[in-house]
Amino acid sequence: MPMDTNIYKDQLNTIPELSTINESTITELESGAAVTESMSALAYTSSEERTQMANIMRMGSNLPPEFVNQNFEEYDRTNENKIWAYDLILRGDISNQLKNISSTYKEIKRLNNETLSLNQKAANDFESGDSKAYAEDLRNTANNLRQYNKTMEKLKTQLQNLINQLQQ
Repeated sequence: MPMDTNIYKDQLNTIPELSTINESTITELESGAAVTESMSALAYTSSEERTQMANIMRMGSNLPPEFVNQNFEEYDRTNENKIWAYDLILRGDISNQLKNISSTYKEIKRLNNETLSLNQKAANDFESGDSKAYAEDLRNTANNLRQYNKTMEKLKTQLQNLINQLQQ
């Protein structure tokens, strides 16, 4: 069990590296959405400029989901094996905590994939000059990023609880 404690401490310590999204960045997305929608801002940008900018946006969010989610995939595989082991030694409390953590990893992966999809949709709506749809994409992205931050905080709490259980 001390080895498992170290594994989960390492996971907890990597969360800052996986990062949460700064609230000011999220607020900027929402402000941008309001301005874009209220002024129909994209109507004042030439088609060529919109296409150039959309291509830049696409390149910036062109990471494959497998790359974005690679740490979570690895952690999830580790947890699946550990769940089984703790069930076998009759430590259902730890097994249940690991199941909750696995569920949270799956939620993070879902949010990552959704963000990548929203980014691509935003680039398409920007290119087409649809200010209203683009503004909605920005709002949806902001909401998704807030949910991501909440889920990361939940994961930190779950990992800390698991570490505490393992140290008992």
